Parts: sequence; structure tokens; C-alpha cells
Amino acid sequence: MVKSLSLKSNVQLLILKKCLEVKGKFIPLTDLISEVERIVRYRASAALSLNSKALESRGIIERKIVNRKVYVRLKPESVVLARRLLNIRVPYELISGYTWNPLKPEDLMPIKNYIDAINKLEREGIKPSKIICFTTPEASRKRLELNVKPEPDVEVKFEFKVYQSNINLIEEELGRIVENEIWDYNIILDITPLTKLYTIAAINIARKYDLKMIYHFGDQLIWLEV
Repeated sequence: MVKSLSLKSNVQLLILKKCLEVKGKFIPLTDLISEVERIVRYRASAALSLNSKALESRGIIERKIVNRKVYVRLKPESVVLARRLLNIRVPYELISGYTWNPLKPEDLMPIKNYIDAINKLEREGIKPSKIICFTTPEASRKRLELNVKPEPDVEVKFEFKVYQSNINLIEEELGRIVENEIWDYNIILDITPLTKLYTIAAINIARKYDLKMIYHFGDQLIWLEV
């Protein structure tokens, strides 16, 4: 993940913009020639080749050649950086979680963790447009039974033992979700819920994709740097 990049080339900015628009798909460089012709004084195809190679060398995009035709794709890890360079804003999404311990059925605080995160974010003027929660089957059933609102838009359910012992599975699923969602949302990762393994997995994903992280307890909401 590249955290900062200074671009002096309008051709590079155009490549990033077009790659963002197609949301992770490969696009042929030849599709950009007519627009590049308006901003360079030399051959547009040469400008595209030179600048796409420069972006590839910095780990921002991927290039591939099929039948002598060059295709480029923005890496998901570079989406946040590209938006920053292009000054593009998108809606917020919160990836949080909640749980519930059947051995302590009267303790309902953990089941409201994601709601606490939503409320604290809204106090800071941030209203997530989409909520994704990691949870357990038992906690999900209990939340429905208690009619806890608002409901998450998406729930990812693992048995609690997964959160205690399988960081690879947690990180893999978090990464899959982020790679799907990052094209449309400014993702905030809540590292508060569930277990320490979940927290570590979330931090690893935040570092990889340059995402914002929050930790909340009591009246406090703490923003964490990647």
C-alpha cells in the first residue's frame, strides 16, 4: 500500500480517474487516447505507455498485455490514495461487529457495540450510508429477538471459536469485503468488537488498504492512524 504520491502528470491523473470509474476492472489504454490528446503535445499513445509504466512501478496500478493491447487496472490497495489525489468524496461505510454471550444473557452491551459506534460517529458529523457487521449466529438471533435497530445492511456470521482461533479466516473475509466495497465507499473499520484476533485482523486490513480505524468505549471515540 502506497500512502503518499506526488503526481505532476495530468496523464497519470487521468489514468487514475478512469480506473476508479470502472471499479477494479481492466481497461484498454487505447480507450483514453482521445482524452490524452487534449492534454499532451506529443503522441498520446507514447504518453499513456510512459505514464502507465510509471504508475505500475510505484505499485499503484497493474498492467497486462493481451494480443499486443495494453490494459490497466487500479489496485484496490490504491483506491484511497487515488481518491485523495483526485479530491473525490464518496459515502461512508462502517464495518463493525457485535456479539452476545449465552452464558451471560443479561449483558446486552456487546450486542449494541455497532450502534454505539454509529452514534459516536454521528456526533462527529459522520453518518455511514452502509453498515456491515461481523457477529455470531447466536448474537444475530438475539439481536432479532430484541429487535435492535438499526439493522446492519450485511451480517457476516462466524462461530465464536473462529474469532478466538482463526485469524486467517477473519482477515480473508475482511479483505474480500473491503475489496468489493472500497470502490463505492469511504470505509471505516471499527476495531472494538469481538476478540483480540478480530482486532489484529482489522488493523492488518486497515494498513493494507489505507483505511480509517476507530476504537470506542465509554464516551470516547478514538481515531487510529494506519
